[in-house]
Amino acid sequence: MKTAEEMYNYCKDKGYFSGSDRNFTLKLFNVIANHLRPDEVVKMCFIGVHNRKSPTKDDGFYGYALTNHRFLMGQKRLLVEDLKSIPLTNLQDLQLQMESTTATLTIYTSDNPVNIMLTSHEAEDIVESIKQNLAEEPAPVEKPAESLSKAEQLLKMKELMDIGILSEEEFQQVKKDILQ
Repeated sequence: MKTAEEMYNYCKDKGYFSGSDRNFTLKLFNVIANHLRPDEVVKMCFIGVHNRKSPTKDDGFYGYALTNHRFLMGQKRLLVEDLKSIPLTNLQDLQLQMESTTATLTIYTSDNPVNIMLTSHEAEDIVESIKQNLAEEPAPVEKPAESLSKAEQLLKMKELMDIGILSEEEFQQVKKDILQ
């Protein structure tokens, strides 16, 4: 899958909706589709509530996509897009905690865990699909930085900033160095 429409249809066929409508779902998946690399394809996707801490505290609905290179999390807000990225090599474990009508999927990474609230009827199938796709997909071998174009290097550094590895100041310095 490469487009938001394909991701929407995948979720519709699988029943992965968490109560969201078509236009809302397309907005979330457009964030992901707009940031796919040319050699990247979405293997599976779904919608969930990001980093739910309590019934009143979370980061809102996100679109999630497992690609052949990374796990992407995208949200469209009024004026900005939020995209988070975890390289497949940083994924360590999945844990599912079922409740009566909801479930929490925790994705453990080499950094911080990500908590995603799902509906209980879709959660087990989503976890199984993630596991199957990860088992099929060998960990990608990244190209050395010197073989990347300046745009690709900037995109990689932006991803590192988005996931908290680089600060804004560090990103600006690296950006300056790359563009010289």
